[in-house]
Amino acid sequence: MPKVSIVIPTYNREHFISETIQSVLEQTYKDFEVVVVDDGSTDNTREKLEKFGNRIKSIFQKNSERAIARNNGVKNSTGEYIAFLDSDDTWEKDKLEKQVEILDNKKDIILAYCQCSRINKHGEKIKTAKRQLEGYSGEVFEKLLLRNFIASPTPIIRRKLYENTLGFETKHVPYEDWGFWLRYSLLGKFYFLPEALARYRIHPEQSVKVATAKKIEEVTTLILEDSFQLKKINAETKRKSLGLANLRFCYWYLLAYEKDKAKEKIKKALELYPQLLADPRWYGLQLLCQFPELTGKGIFNLEQYH
Repeated sequence: MPKVSIVIPTYNREHFISETIQSVLEQTYKDFEVVVVDDGSTDNTREKLEKFGNRIKSIFQKNSERAIARNNGVKNSTGEYIAFLDSDDTWEKDKLEKQVEILDNKKDIILAYCQCSRINKHGEKIKTAKRQLEGYSGEVFEKLLLRNFIASPTPIIRRKLYENTLGFETKHVPYEDWGFWLRYSLLGKFYFLPEALARYRIHPEQSVKVATAKKIEEVTTLILEDSFQLKKINAETKRKSLGLANLRFCYWYLLAYEKDKAKEKIKKALELYPQLLADPRWYGLQLLCQFPELTGKGIFNLEQYH
């Protein structure tokens, strides 16, 4: 039985899946299995997987969404620890070694994650988003309500506690990972390793990029409403989380060039959380609401902040 199971859901990632798997096989820590769940790909992803032979376990299912693919991968794995990796992202060679050491030596830690750099579709490193370099250790539920600071290719968790959860929920796609981290965080402490040991790929076919602004608003609202039922939190934290969520909705509606919806969301953000008047992001988005034609230009190019 391997110590770590690495679960990789994939769908139509023929251009990236080989690089993703290779970054796992080159890990300095070797006691692991790789479980790849192909969620009904219609391109050459299957052929790419078959080239790895018995070095990986491949599971093929009808298209059912990434959340179900992740859960299926866990179900068909055996490791004491579970690491998650999306099929367009990659790891640094010592990621597993450093994270396994944390879980082995800190028995009160139930999830270890790290910083994340960014790469483009060619695998070249590009400017990293500040939010992917920041994180928190300890009990992080209320911090997670404000935003998802755990990049999807970074966590490793304990199987025995995963089995006490509902797993990843389809109703939360494309943010099913955020919904899971929130529920899982109520079971114990997280540990943040301030090293960029994973690489998050930016490309046009990312699930979050093809999702509509309306879908992102609906899912974010649902995750927050579900989370508010899990633990009693004070009214200030609730208002702040909703205010920051509406600030993000403004961002997504601007990217979709829906000016009126963007204006509506930034106004609501301020009503919910007036302290945004001290946040420069509010002023930047407010300016773009007035001049949306600047959204994709120069310092106002919101695409770079995905």
